[in-house]
Amino acid sequence: MKRYYFSIRFLPERADYELLAGRCISTMHGFLSQERNHSFKNSVGVAFPRWNEKNIGDLIMFVSEHESILTGLFYQPYFSTMMKEGLFDVSPIALVPKGVVDARFVYNKTIQKMFNGSKKRRIKRALERAEAQGTGYVPQPAEEREFDPFHCIPIDSHSTGQQFILHIQRQFTNAVGVENQFNSYGFASNERWTGTVPIF
Repeated sequence: MKRYYFSIRFLPERADYELLAGRCISTMHGFLSQERNHSFKNSVGVAFPRWNEKNIGDLIMFVSEHESILTGLFYQPYFSTMMKEGLFDVSPIALVPKGVVDARFVYNKTIQKMFNGSKKRRIKRALERAEAQGTGYVPQPAEEREFDPFHCIPIDSHSTGQQFILHIQRQFTNAVGVENQFNSYGFASNERWTGTVPIF
């Protein structure tokens, strides 16, 4: 299976890498959500080759088996503007080398549930359901959970205008995904989306 990629390096020394990555991912999401690209919606994966404990690193990579969809993504105005302003260094589209290590960058929705805002929304919904059913609601104490390290990437929703956070974890794997399918933000998930991306 041939895979293609291009990468974007964030050039400012003190950049907020997560913020810039979120804008790149929003650009990709908007591009793939267009009607003409619908059949490719889940075919582009996102990688962070310079991921570390502090941040996601200064490099984001877009990977796909479909060179044509990467070409369309490559020419998005946001990337061109950031290149012209000297903020991004964008590589040409190339074949992924053979024999590289693969990983999954997983969007873990469970992490979001441990934050207070999410807890309040879930309690409010449970109270409304109980009231509608005429039953009482007794909140259950939350179980303590531990998570492997993760980074938070802010995303602006084009449809709602709201900002939300993607909680991303890196998992190394020995096998390249048989069906390289990703969610609409380019990530694997704990269940449905199992796509892998190269790290080099």
